[in-house]
Amino acid sequence: MQNRNDGTIVASIGASRSGKSVPIKRAVESLPRVLAFDPKGEYSSQLGFERITSIEALIKRCQELGSKPAQLALFASDKKSFDAMCGVAYIWNMYAPIAAVCEELARVTSVSKAEGNWGRLTNQGLAYGITIFATVQRGQEVDKTLLNNASFIHVCRHSTDDDCEYIAKKLGVDLSEIPRKKLEFLQWTSDLGIVSRGTIDFPVSKKTKKWPEGCPRFRSKGGNRRVLTIGSDGRFKQIKYT
Repeated sequence: MQNRNDGTIVASIGASRSGKSVPIKRAVESLPRVLAFDPKGEYSSQLGFERITSIEALIKRCQELGSKPAQLALFASDKKSFDAMCGVAYIWNMYAPIAAVCEELARVTSVSKAEGNWGRLTNQGLAYGITIFATVQRGQEVDKTLLNNASFIHVCRHSTDDDCEYIAKKLGVDLSEIPRKKLEFLQWTSDLGIVSRGTIDFPVSKKTKKWPEGCPRFRSKGGNRRVLTIGSDGRFKQIKYT
């Protein structure tokens, strides 16, 4: 087997309709090999991923594809399907690196150590170059493995004081840093702390088939209000990470 770069975990945390899925969708929409756990059907309806409705069909499709490019979305919401999808993602990634998208983790994982195929994916999968993107509404509802192993965490609007206090303490940042308004965000990295703060908007001049409300734009806070572009690994391209 060829040598591969270590994988990456990107977590996005925020209340419902806070914009937490936006950076993930922007990061993966053009990637050649993606497998998404898609309980709301957003990745198939919005981004045009191939919708798959059963684990049996998913296994067959990944076997057919091997190392070929494809953007697949499993339209399911139960724990059994999620665990099975994680197992498929682990194996499909062995053919060639993929991005695995795991939406709304609180529905399908526990708050303790990551278990089953999800645990295998977040622990062993990183050694084989996988990129894992995950969303959750509250930091308290996600397993410790994810937050402890995350390379990047996007923090979006938190709606309660308890939620703000929890994530601020977990990341070691001042409570005032936690976004309280819709479409505000900050990005935190495990080695540098907060690297960016800003807001997301949707310019009507940038309407596309995938983004009918306008293609999202990440605007940094500060004097020059730079427009940031997010890369396929979750990093903002205009920011120095070393």
